[in-house]
Amino acid sequence: MKQSLTKLVDVILKHIEEQPEAKPTESGIRSWLAGQGYKKRDIDAVIKLVGRRIAQRPQVTDASPRTVRMYSMLEEYKLTPEARNALIRLELYGLIDPMEREMILDRLNHFDGEIGLDELDYLISWLVCGGRDFESQQTIYGVMEGEQEVFH
Repeated sequence: MKQSLTKLVDVILKHIEEQPEAKPTESGIRSWLAGQGYKKRDIDAVIKLVGRRIAQRPQVTDASPRTVRMYSMLEEYKLTPEARNALIRLELYGLIDPMEREMILDRLNHFDGEIGLDELDYLISWLVCGGRDFESQQTIYGVMEGEQEVFH
């Protein structure tokens, strides 16, 4: 049975957080995942998702956990709880970066009323997924829908 891409991303992030002083490399992550028993095909797929972010990752001086951005009153009003949770999951999994999140939140003013998962799906498709490969898009959509097992 194939491993979930989101679980692999979580495994990589946890591994990186456990070793904040070490600079992760793609080859190092690949060999570590292979040693953990993951299949080459799954490793290739997850590296396509996070490889660019690993290479550009700034060095963290402290190992404090990631903090979640507090939403403004307008953003709280506009986003349904499901949409807020989906957006937070996407960022915590490393599928969108803070700049992409801010672009999405900036577009909230263009919608009337509450923004649910359908509207958030539209915003993400328009702003984020256009520059991503098919596998990344499917992983993003799976995480948004709350799927625990997003298989590749």
